[in-house]
Amino acid sequence: MTRTILVTGAQGFIGRYLVRALCDYGNCRVVGVGRSPDNATHFTHNIHPGGAERAAPLPNALLPDGPNYSYVATDLSDAAATARLIAETAPDIVFHLAGSLRDEPFERLVTNNIVVTRHLCDALAAHHAVLVLGSSGSIYGELGGGGMPLVETGATEPIDLYAATKRTSEDIVRIATRAGKIDGRVARIFNVVGPGQEERHIAGRIASQLTELRMGRRDGIALGPLTAWRDFIDVRDVADALVAIGLAGAGEIFYNVASGSETQIATVYDVLVAAAGIACPALTQLPGRAVDIGRQVVDVSRLRSLGWQPRVDLAQSLGNVMQYYLELATNA
Repeated sequence: MTRTILVTGAQGFIGRYLVRALCDYGNCRVVGVGRSPDNATHFTHNIHPGGAERAAPLPNALLPDGPNYSYVATDLSDAAATARLIAETAPDIVFHLAGSLRDEPFERLVTNNIVVTRHLCDALAAHHAVLVLGSSGSIYGELGGGGMPLVETGATEPIDLYAATKRTSEDIVRIATRAGKIDGRVARIFNVVGPGQEERHIAGRIASQLTELRMGRRDGIALGPLTAWRDFIDVRDVADALVAIGLAGAGEIFYNVASGSETQIATVYDVLVAAAGIACPALTQLPGRAVDIGRQVVDVSRLRSLGWQPRVDLAQSLGNVMQYYLELATNA
C-alpha cells in the first residue's frame, strides 16, 4: 500500500533531509508544505561562506527530491487552509516540522509553534492519521546537567519562551492523542549537525568563520564560551529517526532524538579547525547567552527500541559541514 505522507516545514533544514529519506524509502507519496514558494535548489535561510551572505544551497545529495514528491505553499496559521490541505491530501502520516525558532518574537513563537499545532490536530481528527511533532530537547532545561540521563518519562523545565512554546505544542499533541483524535508522537530533537544548517547553530557558525579565515578575510575567530556539553546528532540520523517513529506501530508518544553521547563544544571547535586545515587560529571570547544550558545527557533507548541506530559519527558530520563551506567559498 502506498502511503501519503505530509511534511510541514519541508524546505527547512531538517525538512529537506526528511523528504530525501522518505523519497528514498519508497512506497509513499510525499507532499511538502511550507509558507515559502517552492525552491528546488536552496534552503530558506542564508549563510555566509567566505563572508558574503547568500541563500544556503542544498547539498548535492538533496537534489532532486524525486518523482514521488510535490510541494504545496500553505499558511498553516489559517485554520481553514489547514483543514482544506488535510482534506485534499488525506495523509496517512504528517511530520510536523514547521515552526519558529529561538530568538524569534513571542507572537511568532505562539502562532507558529502552538496555534499551528492545534490547527493540525483539529484537521487530522477526522482522518485518524499519525502526527509526528518535531519538538526540541530544550524542553528539559537543565535537568540533565548533573549527569542523570534525560528520559521521556521524566520532568521538563523549559528555561526560555521558545522551549515553553515547544512544550505546549507537545501538550496539544498528547491531549489529542489521549482523547483518541489522532495517533500522535513527539520527537524531542537535540543538537543537529549537517551540511546546510543555519549559522545560529554552533557548527555552522564556526565553519563560516573558519572559511573566511582560510580565505584571508579575517584574522581570527570570535565565539561564545565553548565549555557547554551537548548531544550532537547528524541531520541524516535525525531523518532516519523520524521515519522510524512515524512508521512505528501505536505505542509510546515521546521519543528523544539524539546520539546518546555528550560532547563538549570545545571538541566541536577543535574538529572543525582540523577539518579546515588551520593551525591554532586566534580565538576571541564573546559573552555567552543570558540563558543557557551547561550540560545535557540523553537517554535514547526508546528510540533504539524501534531498530534505529546512528550511522554518521560526529567527526564525519562536522567534516561534511566544513567541506560544504569550503566548496561554496572556492566555487563562489
